[in-house]
Amino acid sequence: MIRSEPIGTGKVYSVHELTKEIKLHLEKEFFNVWVTGEISNLKQPSSGHVYFTIKDQRSQLPAVMFRSSRRRLKFQPEDGMAVVARGNVTVYEPRGAYQLLVEWMDPQGKGALQAAFEQLKEKLDKEGLFAKERKKPLPLLPQKIGIVTSPTGAAVRDICRILHRRFPNLEIVLYPAQVQGDLASAEIAKGIQVLNRLGGFDALIVGRGGGSLEDLWPFNEESVARAIAASEIPVMSAVGHEVDYTIADFVADVRAPTPSAAAEMVVSRKDAFEERVNWLGQRVEQATRQRMLTLKSEVNRLGEHKAFLAVRHSIEMAGQRLDDANYRATTMIERRLQALGSQLHKAGRRLETFRIDRQIAESRARLQHLDSRLFAVQKAQLATAHQKLGRSAAQLEALSPLAVLGRGYSLAWDDKGALIREASQVKTGEPLRLTLHHGELDCRVERTRSEKRIKTTS
Repeated sequence: MIRSEPIGTGKVYSVHELTKEIKLHLEKEFFNVWVTGEISNLKQPSSGHVYFTIKDQRSQLPAVMFRSSRRRLKFQPEDGMAVVARGNVTVYEPRGAYQLLVEWMDPQGKGALQAAFEQLKEKLDKEGLFAKERKKPLPLLPQKIGIVTSPTGAAVRDICRILHRRFPNLEIVLYPAQVQGDLASAEIAKGIQVLNRLGGFDALIVGRGGGSLEDLWPFNEESVARAIAASEIPVMSAVGHEVDYTIADFVADVRAPTPSAAAEMVVSRKDAFEERVNWLGQRVEQATRQRMLTLKSEVNRLGEHKAFLAVRHSIEMAGQRLDDANYRATTMIERRLQALGSQLHKAGRRLETFRIDRQIAESRARLQHLDSRLFAVQKAQLATAHQKLGRSAAQLEALSPLAVLGRGYSLAWDDKGALIREASQVKTGEPLRLTLHHGELDCRVERTRSEKRIKTTS
C-alpha cells in the first residue's frame, strides 16, 4: 500500500527559486570576507579568469578571480602557495555550488610585490637575460647619450649636471617618461624602443631617484626588462639608491648604484684621455729607441768577426751613418712629439669650445702618421745597411786568403816568418811551416826543384 505525504500549506520552491534564495542570503551574510588557505587545482584559461580551490587541512572552498581583478595582481598565483584572499561568497546557479568570488589576494607571509619580483627574476634568469656573455660594453668616448626618466625629477638634473661638468659638448637626448604609477612601465619601455629606432646613441641611461618598493616597481615590470634586453644600444640602469635592486638592474648591460654614479661611469674624465695619449706617445718613442739599439748591437757583433777585418773600416763607416740616421730620426720624433704635446696642451685649453673627441681623433691620426714615417725611415736605413753589408762581405770574400786555402792550397813560411814564393828561397834541410785551410804543419825540406811546375788535377 502506497502512502502519500500531504503537501500542506508551505511554499513549494522550484530548484531555480531555492538556489536564488540561497544565493541572496549567502551574498548578504558573507560580503567582503577574508579567507586564508593554500591554493590548489589552479586553472588559468585563455579568458583571463583564474579558477582555483582554497583549502586547509579539513575543508576546501572553490574560488574564482575574474580578469578585471586578476590584472591588479602583482604576482603569479601557483599551486601550493599560501594566500590571504578577500571577496564575496556567492552561488554559481547552474551547478548550485557556492564559491568565493575573489577581488584581492596576497601571498601569506610575503608581500605580493616581493613575490612577483622573485618570480619574474627566476623566469628571466632561466631565459638567460641576466647572462654576462650578452652584456654589451660601454663605449670609451660616447658622443651622444640618451636618458629615459622623468623630466622633472632630481635624477635627470644630477645626471645632466655631472655630464656637463665632465664633457660640456656631449650631446644629451631626454625621453620624458613617468617613473611611478600604473602607466610608468609602458612609457619607460616605449622610451627605450623609440631611442633605439632613432639610432645614433652610444649609450642609454634608464632610471630614477630613490623611493619605496612600490615607487620603484615600474622597473620590476617584465615589459621594461624585455625592452632593455632587446636594446641594441648599451643600457645602464640607475634606479634608486645603492641598496635598491630592481629587475632592470639585472637585465641592463651595466648597473649604476645611483643616477649620479651613472653619469660618472658613462664618461671618463678629460685628463684620463690626455694621460692615455701621452702614454701612447711614450711607448712609440721607447719602441723606436729599443729597435735602434737592437740593430746597432747586431751590426757591431757582425763587425767584430775575423772574417770582416779586411773591410772593418767600411762597416764602421756604415755604422756611423746608421747612428747619424738614428739621431736624425730620434730628433725628428722628439720634435714631432713635442709639437704634438704642444698641440694637445692648446687643445686642452680650447676644450670648452671644441669637441674633445675630434681633437683626440686628430691626435691619433698624427700619431699614426708619425708611426708610418718612423717605420719608413727604419726600413730605408735597414735596407741601406744590408746592401752595404752585402757588398763588404763580397769584397772580403774576394780578398781573403782563407777562400784560396779552402780550395786545397797552402801557404809556406820559413823559420823567420817570411812567405816562401820560390823554391830557391830555401835549402835542403831547412824547416818550413805550412798553413792549411784548417790548421798548420811543421815540415823540413828534403830537396828542391826550381823549374818543375806543379800539376793540378780537377
